[in-house]
Amino acid sequence: MLHNFIICFSAVLPSMIYLIIGIILRMCHVVDDRDVKRFTHMVFVALYPFIMFDNLYGKNVSENLDLRLGLYALGFTCVQLAVSWAFICRIEKDNYDRGAMIQALYRSNFVLLGFPIAINLFGKGNITPVAIIMMLVVPFYNASAVVLFETFRGGKVDIKDMIKRILTNPIIDGGIAAAIVMLCGIKLPVTIENTVTTLSDCTSPIALILLGAGLNFKEFESDTKKVAICTFGKLVFFPIFGITGAVLMGYRDVPLIAVTLMSSAPVALASFAMASSMGGNGRLAGEIVVTSTLASCLTIPVWLFILKTMGMF
Repeated sequence: MLHNFIICFSAVLPSMIYLIIGIILRMCHVVDDRDVKRFTHMVFVALYPFIMFDNLYGKNVSENLDLRLGLYALGFTCVQLAVSWAFICRIEKDNYDRGAMIQALYRSNFVLLGFPIAINLFGKGNITPVAIIMMLVVPFYNASAVVLFETFRGGKVDIKDMIKRILTNPIIDGGIAAAIVMLCGIKLPVTIENTVTTLSDCTSPIALILLGAGLNFKEFESDTKKVAICTFGKLVFFPIFGITGAVLMGYRDVPLIAVTLMSSAPVALASFAMASSMGGNGRLAGEIVVTSTLASCLTIPVWLFILKTMGMF
């Protein structure tokens, strides 16, 4: 059992180190909120297409495109949203807090944490299921969050703008580019392949350092009960059902871990920006991001340890 725990903890340890580096950089005033926001956007736009392309390129489309897994992940996320919406509206009367709390319960930082942890467990080139889930779930996160906050502030959803945002999402673009190359049977020159791989490899460390630098520990003033409810729901309650459902469907190894990382990852850093810009409680959203990110350094290894001990991967 100790060996299993060491394997699981070792998979998460590099991500923890990157987070700590980011936290130290912020504490030393090397970067501030403006820097983090600007560089995070740069990484998302300029590097994430390469990490998606690199993890799909060279794969056999028919053998690796597990649509059933992707639909399960998307379906579970929809259930998360519906249950969270109903529950939060029942216990919280203020629309200002509702959007931030609901978003925290279903929108995860799967993009930043999913790839590096899966790579540490299974090796580069063996985590296509993670990329497939990401291509379906991440656009849903973005689109549903817009609908969520517009609903609670009494606004109207711009469908055309939403579709445009989905189609121009760098993660989607990287996946589409890889699919086109694979379907056309195009073999890239070795120099181009190496360049794509290098850009892909540097994405997660930079993104995680920026995530650590983006964690703001100052001015915690919101209701600790709300933060605790959302953190527990995101890291413990929903993963129980997401992981159990995947196991009952027969998923093991990489597909199961892909679902595990999706459902147990902490609240997405983007939820703070979304809440702040769309009339929600940005401060509360930020506090949940910080709390859930730190707590996930303990809960994710535990989930992996349980599955490893049960022989699921």
